[in-house]
Amino acid sequence: MNGSNLEQWIKDQNLLKQALTHSSYANEGFRKEAHNERLEFLGDSVLQLVVTEWLYDHNSQWTEGQLSQGRAAIVCEATLAEAALNL
Repeated sequence: MNGSNLEQWIKDQNLLKQALTHSSYANEGFRKEAHNERLEFLGDSVLQLVVTEWLYDHNSQWTEGQLSQGRAAIVCEATLAEAALNL
């Protein structure tokens, strides 16, 4: 998906700008722009919920500890970075 397609897909351009703005940039100088930390928090929570539900539904014999370890392995930075490269 190239940038122009992304802009067409996301209807709220202000939300897109917020999602792509790091807090260090938003707070630079006298600028007080919206940044991505709250969206990052929400996205992390949604991702954990989706992964948790999938693991729970597909691994009925796993213990709570195994489910937690499986989720941690999937939502870790290295795994997500690899998945992003394959998009």
